Amino acid sequence: MDRRRITLHGDTTPSRFLTNKLNNNKYNVITFIPVVLFNQFKFFYNLFFLLIALSQFIPALKVGYLFTYIAPLAFVLIITLMKEGFDDIQRYRKDSALNNKKHEILQRSGTFGIKTCANLVVGDIIKVNQNERFPADCLLLYTTEKSASVFIRTD
Repeated sequence: MDRRRITLHGDTTPSRFLTNKLNNNKYNVITFIPVVLFNQFKFFYNLFFLLIALSQFIPALKVGYLFTYIAPLAFVLIITLMKEGFDDIQRYRKDSALNNKKHEILQRSGTFGIKTCANLVVGDIIKVNQNERFPADCLLLYTTEKSASVFIRTD
């Protein structure tokens, strides 16, 4: 197992780590419809209604109008697609807001600069104020609380 070495002047060993960028999306443009449909047809009732609708294309099994079999299934699937799309867009917006949140970091010159959450790297020393969310997993170096107690809430 490789050892990590992080120094206060910003050099790290190894020099490449994963980014701090949040991405909680479940889908992308290509996988949205296939993944949602696959997840829906894992449920017995959706698969049952699909098989019943498909059976109506066989003349010997045809009972009524095709619309009466396809419409309820299509309605459920369209509502599900809209809900999943809305939820994924909301996740994207929340991730973008958190990734673009600015934090104060200690620079090599000893002054504080500003960096977005997505651009933070291993070894950055950040200043976190009271009631502010941490942008990543952090090591607490100092607190102003007299009791030395802190409440940490991370993203």
